Amino acid sequence: MAKKDIAVASSERDWQAEDDMRTLARAEEIRKDPARLKAALGKAKEKMAELGALQALQSGSKN
Repeated sequence: MAKKDIAVASSERDWQAEDDMRTLARAEEIRKDPARLKAALGKAKEKMAELGALQALQSGSKN
């Protein structure tokens, strides 16, 4: 790997670590706020139901 490629990879890993740190901080804020947590969990359930419906449609079209 060229030095430039190594520097880019290192920069990307650093950016990803910073982004992950922000994500973890936001998650902690949400966990501490019962209303936000309840709303987020509700949205997660909705999304899971949507994905389940899509999966069922896809499974049905394969048969």
